[in-house]
Amino acid sequence: MKVVTFFNNKGGVGKTTTIINLASYLSIYKNKKVLVVDLDPQSNSTQAILPEETWLEFYDPENQNTRKTIYDYFRDMEEGDANFNNIDIPVSESQNSFKISLIPGHPKLSIIDDTMSKSWSETLSGDKGAIRKLNWLNQLKKANSEFDYILIDVGPSLGALNRSALLNSDYFLTPMASDIFSLLGISNIGDWIERWMKLYKSAINTFVDKFGKEESQEFFDKYLINTDVDSTTRYIGYSIQQYSKRKFKNGERPTQAYEKVINNFHAEIEKSLGKFMKDGIASDALKLGDVPYVYSIIPLSQTSNTPIFELSYATGVRGNQSSSVESYKQYLNTIAENFMKNAGEMCNE
Repeated sequence: MKVVTFFNNKGGVGKTTTIINLASYLSIYKNKKVLVVDLDPQSNSTQAILPEETWLEFYDPENQNTRKTIYDYFRDMEEGDANFNNIDIPVSESQNSFKISLIPGHPKLSIIDDTMSKSWSETLSGDKGAIRKLNWLNQLKKANSEFDYILIDVGPSLGALNRSALLNSDYFLTPMASDIFSLLGISNIGDWIERWMKLYKSAINTFVDKFGKEESQEFFDKYLINTDVDSTTRYIGYSIQQYSKRKFKNGERPTQAYEKVINNFHAEIEKSLGKFMKDGIASDALKLGDVPYVYSIIPLSQTSNTPIFELSYATGVRGNQSSSVESYKQYLNTIAENFMKNAGEMCNE
């Protein structure tokens, strides 16, 4: 089982569209058991997967017995406990058109981000509860080892909760939009990860100095504490979303307005994120694929709560939209194949 976080500190890059459709494609066409964790307070993945008529089942403020969300996993932490609640997965693959399991998001994750921020500070003094809180993801991984992939959708924040998710993710990838702000944001990501990794390593050393090697190791083993951050949070690539294209004699390519920006992406990614690359991945394999605009079928997917590549006449596809659906499926297959290869897995046809 591999845990992969989809992260970019710029919004509007197609991250949510990428993660939910890739997760669905891996499930339906690659026979993978996939869990999506919506760790974004905006809960866009949840809204895209679950029909609107079911939302009150999870978020009705007048109902004390709503179905569970990610917030319920963190509830004890909000109340001051270091415990992470592993509960049954709230949404199974049989309960949505994407055929994936889901831990729905919740706006109250903003509160949990504050809790995590405090924990990052407290780890520097060797606080046991604080370091347990930062390693919550290892508890989730242990309880859900039957999945092939756990894919985590995080918001664009450079905050503490996202740090805690990346800390124990095996890999991360960066969906990109073809604009100058995405390009500028790449260096922010690299500098930010490097800083908090150094902070965490310092916290582990402080803990060992405070409690001694033997007691520290017993604690680390008991609570699944990451003591080797250099072996996690490995970078496995990027995709480029939302550029326009035109047909030329030698094939399709991005329009000139986007081409200059796109051409600079790879060098900047290699410069800023290359230090986190997973061993064994060649530089030219970092680009997982492109997803040009597919226009009207994205809103259709959102309103029907259906993967883009599964849209049909029954879900509202009309005219040349069917060719857009087929094109998207081909683009996504390329990304899925490269994703699996970079995650260290042979692709199943």
